Amino acid sequence: MLTDHLTNTVFLSDWLSKECPELYQSLTKTLRDNAVDCRILSNTNDIWCRDYMPIQTDEKRFVSYKYYPDYLVKKHKKHYITDVKDVGNVDFPHQAEVVTLDLVLDGGNVVKCGNKMVMTEKVFVENKEKSRNEVQRLLEEAFQCEIVFLPWDEPEIYGHSDGIIHYLGDNRVLMTNYNDFDKTFAQDFLRILEKHFDVKTLKYNVEKKNKNSWAYINYLQVGNLVLVPQLGIPEDEQALQQIAEALPMCKVVGVPALEAVRKGGALNCISWNIKV
Repeated sequence: MLTDHLTNTVFLSDWLSKECPELYQSLTKTLRDNAVDCRILSNTNDIWCRDYMPIQTDEKRFVSYKYYPDYLVKKHKKHYITDVKDVGNVDFPHQAEVVTLDLVLDGGNVVKCGNKMVMTEKVFVENKEKSRNEVQRLLEEAFQCEIVFLPWDEPEIYGHSDGIIHYLGDNRVLMTNYNDFDKTFAQDFLRILEKHFDVKTLKYNVEKKNKNSWAYINYLQVGNLVLVPQLGIPEDEQALQQIAEALPMCKVVGVPALEAVRKGGALNCISWNIKV
């Protein structure tokens, strides 16, 4: 499975410069300063390109899927749905194969973890016309790996696993500070994840927990560069330190990301990083 540390190119939606201008300037400058190729996707309908762009499984293989999430199907929101066939300036590796998965899926609900993949059970809700066994079979067939399913915390309407964990390499995962917000779900996540991975958890020593501190786990890693959302709160420095300790071979840099976080996502959500 091609994980983040093997990628070398970052794509961003053409909406990002308009919707989050300060973040766009800071992010693109940081990528340029670190010699990372950054390109702009055209004809997108929102900034969250992680959700609709194909998922790379190896150097020349991608999986596309139906991007029709239930939180966008209402008439006044349908115009935000991007059809990946319309997206321009997509640069797949030469002779890349694109496999079509006959399931409704969000790329934000896919965290590649070595020879496994972690998703929330929201995928079963989005494909309720198929049995659970059939959905799992199709996923495993398309991604050619074992799928680890986490329960869906339904008040988090997106059901994205990239707001819960990030892969560290060497069969290790980093989990967000879910325990600060829902101890039951945090325990359930740990119970499941620890059957498959060595789990490290983010923790913050602050007087008052900030509701946006979930966002640190949604960092962007491309190669050995790790860009961590910065929110202008005391947790910023602690998050940088913990992520740097978990990824000692990487360069860890903070990027102001409050513009995106206020809209419901962070740096992994607004990017599509692949190996070109």
